[in-house]
Amino acid sequence: MTPALAWCLRDAHDVPGDVRDYLAAVLRLNAKRNAQLLDALHRVVAGLNAIDIEPVLLKGAARLVEGIYPAPELRVLGDLDVLIPQDRAEHVASALANIGFTPGDPVPENHHHLPVFCDHATGAGVELHISAVHLRSEAIMPRTWFFEGTRVVPLRGARVRLLDATRSIGHNVVHDQLDHQRYVRKRVELRQLLDLVAMRTRHEGNIDWRELDRRFSGADFGQVLATYLKFAEELFGQSAPALSHAPRAGAMADLRRAVAPGRLTKLAGTAAAYIAARRQDPFGVVNLFKPGTWPRRIRLIADGVKQKW
Repeated sequence: MTPALAWCLRDAHDVPGDVRDYLAAVLRLNAKRNAQLLDALHRVVAGLNAIDIEPVLLKGAARLVEGIYPAPELRVLGDLDVLIPQDRAEHVASALANIGFTPGDPVPENHHHLPVFCDHATGAGVELHISAVHLRSEAIMPRTWFFEGTRVVPLRGARVRLLDATRSIGHNVVHDQLDHQRYVRKRVELRQLLDLVAMRTRHEGNIDWRELDRRFSGADFGQVLATYLKFAEELFGQSAPALSHAPRAGAMADLRRAVAPGRLTKLAGTAAAYIAARRQDPFGVVNLFKPGTWPRRIRLIADGVKQKW
């Protein structure tokens, strides 16, 4: 989120000089990195076009190509996420190998994407998805429905596909809250939430909220959708649409505790960290009997700091 913060503060006059320099450097470096990633993405897409595949871009790659942010350097990317036809996976792997990409570590069988392919010259990684979501989430977004909402857009003379607004929003929620299990962990990734806010700002009139509400509710995840949109309302001031389910009770309070846990939560975390450390170093327990270490330990517990003893 630092580049987005830097962009918002770029014209502020009350930012200390060293902070301003740091934020400006973050923007410059991320702009340079994103330019390299887009170059690598173009090579990948051109290589796949050559074997009659128009890949569907997901997540950060889609956001950059679509240009939903006022400047591309606002969005930090990890890998380039590309959705390909499942029955063409071997052809795609060969095509990427031919342009200098090498596969990384194997992934579990029946995983929703192939091993990450890396371009060692640029450091770009490409995650080839054979399914847009995890198997357990296909009740919300089945493969056929997902592909129905794609459109072809140009990328420097090559052809790539992007999702429509409704499916982009649905995939954003599923990816963050269900596939990465942040809903059950009472967490949210701010980068993904900012994507949602940016997409709604650009495409609100084209989002079929009734369809999304029906799909999430039909799979018993209506509260997940409502809670996620409530986070966007509370954190970014973007009003949530009317849905059939209410957000989870106490969702914002849970999120605040995750960001700034109370004393008891911190103490429990300290105890858990100590137990984990003792499993690695059982004889470390003798340190508890050294009186010289007690003041520091008491202070750490009082401050609620997780510490590996």
